[in-house]
Amino acid sequence: MSDSRSPFRSPNLRNLRGTSSTVNPDLPETPPIRPDLGPPSAGVQPVDQPSSGLGVIISVVVAALVFVLAILATGRPTSNRIPMLQTTGTLYWVIGAVAVAVSAAGAQYADRMAHKGDRIGGAGRSSDAFATAWIVPSVATAAAVILVATFHSAAMMVVGPLVAFLGNAGALFARDLLDDTTDPTQRTAVAIHSVVVHAVAFIAFSAIYLNKLPTAPFVVMVALVAGLLILETLERGFAPREQRVLYSVIGAFVLGESAIALNWWQTSGWTGGAVLLTLFYLASGVLLAATQRQTMRGRDVIEFGLVSAAAFVILAVTA
Repeated sequence: MSDSRSPFRSPNLRNLRGTSSTVNPDLPETPPIRPDLGPPSAGVQPVDQPSSGLGVIISVVVAALVFVLAILATGRPTSNRIPMLQTTGTLYWVIGAVAVAVSAAGAQYADRMAHKGDRIGGAGRSSDAFATAWIVPSVATAAAVILVATFHSAAMMVVGPLVAFLGNAGALFARDLLDDTTDPTQRTAVAIHSVVVHAVAFIAFSAIYLNKLPTAPFVVMVALVAGLLILETLERGFAPREQRVLYSVIGAFVLGESAIALNWWQTSGWTGGAVLLTLFYLASGVLLAATQRQTMRGRDVIEFGLVSAAAFVILAVTA
């Protein structure tokens, strides 16, 4: 005869896992005891990237300001020989300065929020980094402002805001990739960042060259753009801050000296911008290589020397 109190027939058998004690069916069923495993691992927590949403918002605001500038720039040109001054006045350049300031402050704020509580640089940038997130967005915005003033046409109502939006959003996206990169994706992140920087450099140099400014302001503007963008590029190196600043000044001086001769060349603004871009590519590449390794490799000489020489030849022939 089977015993009705046999543990093999007890409904509480599922609570006996890991124990040999006899179950009393008269006692209430209790849930199994789970050991305290502590708080959930930080590695499985959702990762919030506030810079992504902030970057889009900032880019839209800057693009809207550039759209307003495009409306202000349309009108009958004056006799001023500098294109960007033919239809613009004080109000235009004040709003343009505000757009650049919003771009710079917004980009830096978005970058700071993305790294709140974690100030260690990503794998693609130096841990001794400057606050340089504002550089590429502000240069892109300034280039859009100058382009709109230079062409002062209805087409700039689309082109100007588009340049501002893509320049700001692309710059913040490229920095996010550098900060979040791992070894397998580092090459891709560096390549995207380099493309964004060089694209902004070409637009900025072309916008400046299109106006055929007097030598002094032309040289200052070219050197300023080159120095800032080289400083941003050197964030991918491993040199201390003082060395990166020194190299940026050297690169700005080289581009400024080249701009003196280039300003006398009677060619189109886009060709002049391409020449300055080639010089920027050569200078920034050599300086970046100097911060990444002690000696120049043969492939560095081939990449920066031969590629730049070939580009100069092509531009000279087609100009």
